[in-house]
Amino acid sequence: MSAIPTVLVIDDEPDVTSYLETVLSDHGFATHSANSADEALERLGESRPDLILLDLMMPLKSGINLFNKIKKDERYQDIPVVIVTGIQERFSEDFKGFFEGLKLRKPSAFVEKPVNPEELVRTVKRELGLDA
Repeated sequence: MSAIPTVLVIDDEPDVTSYLETVLSDHGFATHSANSADEALERLGESRPDLILLDLMMPLKSGINLFNKIKKDERYQDIPVVIVTGIQERFSEDFKGFFEGLKLRKPSAFVEKPVNPEELVRTVKRELGLDA
């Protein structure tokens, strides 16, 4: 990991990526963003992030397909992926089981929308092994 951890924020809503990048930048993280799965793959090819924040509900190529592609690629499969989702808490346990049903690796963590900034930073630090 670099001296300043880098997070790739992937969400189809530019306002959301901007918000998440601002929260993370304010806490000392470097960020890059992508607003589609294709753009995310381009960003991954340009530089390797320390962690990925990924929205699942995106048009064209879903976040689930992108997650699967990342986890099957030897170059990226060890990068922690935190799912940022608007799925209600009461459904989140079933949703986590969804990955098992598809025989996919599980995401490192889940953060629900609307995103609580403190929870986001806490989760990112924990997944990067930076929690004190």
